[in-house]
Amino acid sequence: MPSMSNVGTNIKRMSKHTAVYGMGNILNRAITFLLLPLYTNILTTADYGVLNLIYPFLGLMNVAFMYGMDSAFMRFFIPEKDEKRRLEIFSTVYLSILATTALLTGLLYLFEPLLARAVLGNDSHLLYLAFVILALDGLSFLPVLYYRSINKPVNYVAIVFGEVILNLALNILFVAFFRWGIRGVLLANIFSSAAKLVLSSPALFHNLKTLFRMPLWKDLLKFGLPTVPAVLFANIIALGDKFILRYFFDESTVGIYAASYKIAIIMALLVTAFRFAWHPFFLSISDQPDAKQTYSKILTLFVMVASFLFLMVAMLAPPILTTPFFGVTIIPITYQAGLKVIPWILIANIFQGIYVNLVVGIYLEKKTHLSPLLTGIGMIVNLGTNFLLLGVFKMDFTAAGIATMLAYLAQTIAIFLVTRRFYPIRYEYEKLLLIALITAALYLTPMVTGLHQFWFMTILVLLYFPLLFRFNIIDREVAVAMVKRVFKRG
Repeated sequence: MPSMSNVGTNIKRMSKHTAVYGMGNILNRAITFLLLPLYTNILTTADYGVLNLIYPFLGLMNVAFMYGMDSAFMRFFIPEKDEKRRLEIFSTVYLSILATTALLTGLLYLFEPLLARAVLGNDSHLLYLAFVILALDGLSFLPVLYYRSINKPVNYVAIVFGEVILNLALNILFVAFFRWGIRGVLLANIFSSAAKLVLSSPALFHNLKTLFRMPLWKDLLKFGLPTVPAVLFANIIALGDKFILRYFFDESTVGIYAASYKIAIIMALLVTAFRFAWHPFFLSISDQPDAKQTYSKILTLFVMVASFLFLMVAMLAPPILTTPFFGVTIIPITYQAGLKVIPWILIANIFQGIYVNLVVGIYLEKKTHLSPLLTGIGMIVNLGTNFLLLGVFKMDFTAAGIATMLAYLAQTIAIFLVTRRFYPIRYEYEKLLLIALITAALYLTPMVTGLHQFWFMTILVLLYFPLLFRFNIIDREVAVAMVKRVFKRG
């Protein structure tokens, strides 16, 4: 029978890495919160909408720049014990990315006028600046990924911290003082991305020592390329709603929607931190006899924490965001119509986090060819729901949030049904159901009672964990010890 102490140790290790990676992502995404009042109070809704068309476009283009090499690198590098072989893997991947980045950046510059009209509806030349960001991020991705792969999250956090501080300072300078608008935002990103490349260069100099290995490159492509459609479909789910809203409405609608979408980013922080720590972790313990038990308990812990975040943000964020502080409102009146999408995006991110947990079977059984099918289901649901609700039922932009939630729900159900056939895990279904019921009951209470006062909703949020203890959902021997360890040593 698997040792509970071993499971607890694994969960503590996972939680510590998640906490540290979470710190890195909080630093990285905190700039979104810090700059949101700046953007919403200085940029028009239309300009902010344009900005939120540019960055999703870069996200989609990044799939082509990476072409699965990020996943392939981790799959080959982490299990490899031979140091010389590790150097070959690093060098082959980086030289491949270097060559394709130069080629793709050149092609993007060549077709910029056509792309600008397709993406932004005009030829404002803003994409020229955006392509520089894309190239710099492409060149720095592997050195940063290297620190994740060798479980050195502190190095990762240090790099992100330097990037964030510079980006924040330059945004204030270019946007608040110089009033350069969208160009100021992009220029600040260019300089901060360049700084990230410089800060991550020690990993590059340490590992880029061997020649390009063609047989190895073919093996990397064989693993990585099948993941490209899945990553592309996932990006369409996460980013495509902005383009759909522009099609049905205009840039201002995109800006209003995007501002509130970013408020829900706190859940994305948790999911991203979890994903960064999760992949190296589940690969490293996959040969342990109690691995599946560990995976199951980690899913329960994730849902537990994510549900608490949902209650905090969905119930407490709107009144805080619309209250002026020192004369500045985070979400001004011109953007406040978008607040109603926050709960939908939060729930969507919870399902995305569950999907990240369930993907373990796909990787361990080397069935990445199934990933495009699973994310493709989510993409079809997303696009279909968007066009149905927006085009047929003429709903407002709330439809985009609902479509995102349904897309992640669909692909989560799909991956669960598929992976249980070849990598079955006994999850704690009763606990997961109770967490969902408690969360729903607390969230719906103000609507049923008509009490929407801030103090009342705060009490409801604070009741969450006592209710979990009351129904024996929290495993005290694991969860409490985990929290103590994180706060004591994290």
